[in-house]
Amino acid sequence: MASENENPNSANDFSIVKRFSVANTVLWLFALYLPSVFLGIVFGIYTTTDPTITDANAWFADGDVISLFSIFLAVLTLPVVALALKKMQFKQKYQFLRLSTEFCWHNFKPWALLTLVYLTFWWVFNAMFGIETPQIMLDLLATTDNVWLLFIAICIFAPIIEEIVFRGFLFSRLQYSILGKSGAVLATSIIFTLIHSQYQGIELVSLFSLALLLAMVRVKTNNINYCIAIHSINNFVSLVALYW
Repeated sequence: MASENENPNSANDFSIVKRFSVANTVLWLFALYLPSVFLGIVFGIYTTTDPTITDANAWFADGDVISLFSIFLAVLTLPVVALALKKMQFKQKYQFLRLSTEFCWHNFKPWALLTLVYLTFWWVFNAMFGIETPQIMLDLLATTDNVWLLFIAICIFAPIIEEIVFRGFLFSRLQYSILGKSGAVLATSIIFTLIHSQYQGIELVSLFSLALLLAMVRVKTNNINYCIAIHSINNFVSLVALYW
């Protein structure tokens, strides 16, 4: 898969040169999907070699297996991102992904408050309209034996890798393409929502609104460390609510 020929000499080049094509970014998006395909094959082979697994579908739906799958997926996805940025220097990669800015609690406080407003709104909305917990989450609760593993997968690994991919890698590429910043906000939010195909209906609306919130924080702060924190808080609250 080809990377762009330009090799920027400074982070400032990103803001003045429209260097990334949408088509090439779409190809990398498909490349980022390959680790999940690979893991699916590996896990599938494992089910055929372990005599204790009598129902492959039930095994794949087990909460602990899902947690391990998510952790392995995060680990395997990062090298693909690194490959896409191979022509950049180490410092440039961090700047491109917007990981280079330190986390400042004082600057984060307004976004933490906005996150609280977001979570409160959806809690009230679900309560008012009797929105039930998605069945997939109930199944996750029922089949998870190691809550700590689920916490690591959902509240640590998932927020980190998803923000690096969506608000970091994809957002930067689309922002410095013909789509511009507004197009990057909309495109990454839609794609982020669609990959969570295990949900449906109002849950997808909630996910899309979360994606827009994260994209807005990305635009306003140029720091995806804040996006990771918000994403982690959202997942943690959801996990606590599920067990509560």
